[in-house]
Amino acid sequence: MKKFFLFTLSILLSTSCFSFELRSPVKEGGLTYGKLDKDEKLYLDNQEIKATKSGFFFFGLPQDATQLTLTLIKNNKKTKLTFPVQKQKWQEEYISGLQQDKVSPTNKNQERIQKENLLIKKARDNFNQNYFPFCFDRPVKNFKRISSPFGTRRILNNIKKAGHSGVDYAAPIGTKIFAPADGIVALVHQDMFLSGKTLLINHGFGLFSSYSHLNKITVKEGKKIKRGELIAEIGNTGRSTGPHLHYVITWQGVRLDPEQLINDFSCSKK
Repeated sequence: MKKFFLFTLSILLSTSCFSFELRSPVKEGGLTYGKLDKDEKLYLDNQEIKATKSGFFFFGLPQDATQLTLTLIKNNKKTKLTFPVQKQKWQEEYISGLQQDKVSPTNKNQERIQKENLLIKKARDNFNQNYFPFCFDRPVKNFKRISSPFGTRRILNNIKKAGHSGVDYAAPIGTKIFAPADGIVALVHQDMFLSGKTLLINHGFGLFSSYSHLNKITVKEGKKIKRGELIAEIGNTGRSTGPHLHYVITWQGVRLDPEQLINDFSCSKK
């Protein structure tokens, strides 16, 4: 396993009964790893953070997060800790030429989008604890460029939208996509209104990856997959202005920066 940066939290707790550690920096849009003793419990706000039998855990922080508040419990002793969150810089991106009904969908298409979003939400609600990825590969090895980074404030046909939910890898149709970590295929959909052919993978403990605008999906729902396994091909389906992969990482529904995840927890640096 990669030796992670040991956060200064271990110093703060050195005189207490806790052995809790954070093993990576606390970043906006990032994933944080850590470790607990078996008799310790950790809460992010009011949500318990589940750990493996060995005590490892992770949680994600959304774009624009400003402060991290954690609660530790051991032997009925409760300790609350707060930390500043390292800020990131987000770009702005203007995109024109999209079909207007893709930017401002009709009522009928809005109903379709809501149904499709519900399918994705239900798939993400059924996360398992059989996997715990300690490192991540980039799903595309041969891409031309990152056409849109995570968090970019997007203006579509002069209409301002929320920050970009993932990262876009521009590459020709048919470029191969590989699993970044072990997991289970949680959802395969052949035609979503916005994302076209769509794939969702459950990596365990609330962490999911999704792949949109695909040309072809080579795995089926329920299949167990290994890191590096071929899962799909880049396409140009759904709301798309050219061939690319829209790649999203979420933890408990919180969208994270995939490139930041790869840089902090690269399998090649193990």
